Parts: sequence; structure tokens; C-alpha cells
Amino acid sequence: MLAPSHDRDTLLHRLPAEQAALCTPQGHDLIIWQDITLHCGPLPLGASYPGGHIELCLLWQPLPHTPAALLVAGEPTEYQQCQTLLQMLAGSGQPWLYCGPLGAAGLCKRVFDSLFYLAGPALAQHASQMQGAAVQIDWLSLVRQQQLLADKLAALCRHYLAQHGIVQLPQDVESVLDSFRQPPQQQTHYALTLATLLALALELGQPARKLFDSLLPTAHT
Repeated sequence: MLAPSHDRDTLLHRLPAEQAALCTPQGHDLIIWQDITLHCGPLPLGASYPGGHIELCLLWQPLPHTPAALLVAGEPTEYQQCQTLLQMLAGSGQPWLYCGPLGAAGLCKRVFDSLFYLAGPALAQHASQMQGAAVQIDWLSLVRQQQLLADKLAALCRHYLAQHGIVQLPQDVESVLDSFRQPPQQQTHYALTLATLLALALELGQPARKLFDSLLPTAHT
């Protein structure tokens, strides 16, 4: 039997006692609230659900006592119905981000976590050096790790775009940037804009990657 998800418990603990009593924990990561099923974690991309479902994702927290941002996805009707609950789950004075239809919150969480971890290994080795450890940063290995993660990130974005009928990336990069410059809270499908921008950016980096790959044999001699 699956243990209750950490995110679900974290969200439930944010609610006042009288509101938490109205929520019914169910399954591994589910909460039922006013006949709406809230999934506390990323949904499988491409999964199909009937009406009455909301996806909630917490971003990874760098510090134990800092509030984690809340990402939300679902159909507009259910999303509007959950406004009061979302305000309580997000915490006092903390906003939440509506990312689009089901799956959008999970896409954004995966992207944001990946972008953070891109710099993680270098930061860890730099911290060791600052503490006096005799650590020689292996830049070649770090760049290779970043390339592998960037490849996975590009595949994730391409997969999400394909699910929403976008096979060819737009040629007008400026229009994508204009869309991304809009405040996220004013966008109806923030995850789609984010995936398009990242897919374009990672594709533009291909020439530099090929040059780096050509230098790898020399770097090992």
C-alpha cells in the first residue's frame, strides 16, 4: 500500500481545523473537497480525467521554514470553485500560479525543479571549496551532467507541446517572448508558453553543444 504523499500532508496542515475537517484524504495523494478531487502532486502527462479534478503541486523548498509556492491546474470551472480553498492552501499573503489544464502544474514543477538542479552540482562543489575542502571542480563533468538534464528537459517540453497539438516550433521567437512577458497570473495556459520558450531556447543551443562534443576527446588527453 502506498504511503500518504508528503505534499498532501503538507497541504492539509496548512488548513484551519474546521476547513481540514471538510476535506477527505483519499488514496495516496488525493483530497476530496466539495465533490472536487484534488491531486496533490504531478499527474502523468497525457492522462485523461473527467470533470471535477484539480492538480496541485508544491515547488521544492530550499529552506525548511520558507513557504513553498503552489502550482494549480484544472478546468476553469473547477479552478474558480476552489478559490477560497486555494487561498488557504497557499498560505497568508502567498500567491498561487494557475498553470493551465490538468498536467500543466506538473509540467511547471518538473521544469522549475530541473532548472534549479542544473546549477546544483556546481554550487555544491563551490560550497565545499569555500569551506576549505581540497576540491577541484570538474567542469567538464558538470557541463556533461547539465547537457543530459537539458536533453531530458527538451524532451519533456516537446512531449507537452505535442499533447497540445504543437509539432513544429513557432518561427516568430519574439511573439513567444511577448507572451512570456505577460504576468503569469493573467495567462490562461502558462505551462504551454513556458514549454514553447524552453523548447526554442534549448534548440538554439544545439550548435554550441555540437562544438562542445567535438572537444570531448581532446579534453580527456
